Amino acid sequence: MTTAPIQTSQATQDTQTTPANPTTSAQQMLARAALAALCAGVAASPAQAADAGNQEVCYGVATAGHNDCANTTCFHLCSGLSQHDRDPTEWTMVPKGTCTQLGGKVQAAPLACHADAASDASEVDASAGASLYAHGDTARAIPACAACHGPAGNSETPGYPKLAGQYAGYLGEQLGAFRSGARNQPLMTTAARALTDADIANLSLYLSAQLPALGHAGATHSAAASGKPFRDCPDCPELVPLPPGRFVMGSPPSETGRFGNEKQHVVDIAASFAIGRFDVTFAQWDACVRDGGCRAYNPSDDGHGRDTYPAVNVDWDDARAYLAWLTQKTGVRYRLPSEAEWEYAARAGTSTARWWGDGLTRDDANYGPDVCEQQTNCGGYAQGADKWMYSSPVGSFPANPFGLFDELGNVWQWTADCWHDDYTGAPGDGSAWDAAACSRHVIRGGSWSNVPSFVRAASRAAVPTTVRRGYLGFRVVREMPEGEVGQLAKSP
Repeated sequence: MTTAPIQTSQATQDTQTTPANPTTSAQQMLARAALAALCAGVAASPAQAADAGNQEVCYGVATAGHNDCANTTCFHLCSGLSQHDRDPTEWTMVPKGTCTQLGGKVQAAPLACHADAASDASEVDASAGASLYAHGDTARAIPACAACHGPAGNSETPGYPKLAGQYAGYLGEQLGAFRSGARNQPLMTTAARALTDADIANLSLYLSAQLPALGHAGATHSAAASGKPFRDCPDCPELVPLPPGRFVMGSPPSETGRFGNEKQHVVDIAASFAIGRFDVTFAQWDACVRDGGCRAYNPSDDGHGRDTYPAVNVDWDDARAYLAWLTQKTGVRYRLPSEAEWEYAARAGTSTARWWGDGLTRDDANYGPDVCEQQTNCGGYAQGADKWMYSSPVGSFPANPFGLFDELGNVWQWTADCWHDDYTGAPGDGSAWDAAACSRHVIRGGSWSNVPSFVRAASRAAVPTTVRRGYLGFRVVREMPEGEVGQLAKSP
């Protein structure tokens, strides 16, 4: 099994912060007070989303303070920080075919449209960014960004652009430019002056993970919710439909037990999918074998139980053989979850170490001893509600908010992804991360033999593709054609 050493260091503070003196500090406090008062005094009005299909990106025609919202994920969703008319560095949306006539320059997309990381900092912390955005830091005279830019970056005030959903890289560039004075806008320059590099990275990550509210004022994206469980055949696994969504994958530096390969980053799950409500059980595997599938392989239960116990001692190709049988039997595609889909499902809209919170007790999951020097192959531990020394029947512990059982603990679960040491270069759309030569695949969730550090939503490990172990199973993903998503949503 491969993991990274536990990471305990905190993000380093920026050394460029200007030393304080009494006069400057007083002036900054007055300026920030004026900023807060100004934001509070601006009347909100509807922000109309542009019809992107009939619009084009046009540079050099916006007027000072112009704030025309566009449906895009580039900074800004709304142009509006220019201090003078016809700024060649500012863009706005105009009716298609009119930009050149207006004296502007057409671009296929805003020039700063890219998804690079917000900072070269080794660690970022979305929760720290959320707190700084919402509350500011009075000790450093940093105002709350939410006072102007609205909750979660969804401003309803024409003078302040929406920041929700912007690429973290460009948000970081702009905040850095305001801090240094390279981009001169009095209110923002004042607000950004005391930000450290870590602050900028954390704010950028937090804002990039938020869903933008487009259209009429007050429009928001509702929290992701799972659909009604279903199954495609009597012997098929029960499935829970999950909606598309955006989430922060990985863990913050402050999370207890984290490893160094869990750097936080934003992932967009672009399409709905259905995932197994439980791990695949021995009863379901045995049905596959009886039907002539699964390569006629009968995995051992190691004497611990079959039926509703999770199927273990299956390697990566064994799992794929089961998925191929389901696909042939039902006529719809079954597969393993990508690593990102797995974490999206395990988190179920939460951001703590585990869906129920940061701690772990015997009432929460089936896991190993609390302390074990070697951390792996520690053996089982039974106490309280966790009364099994080995794997437990699926569904023995509470389900997460998506209605999924045993995402954490009981048995590790195969994913479709080839192992990579960290998230550098990982897909941002939730798809599986493959490689030309792949001998190890990612497993997730921890098991009955692991210490708490492995039983977290962000914990990741890898084993050779050919490994069969009594702590290793899998759950299925079933693809959801768009029309079928609508039908399931309407079903009683």
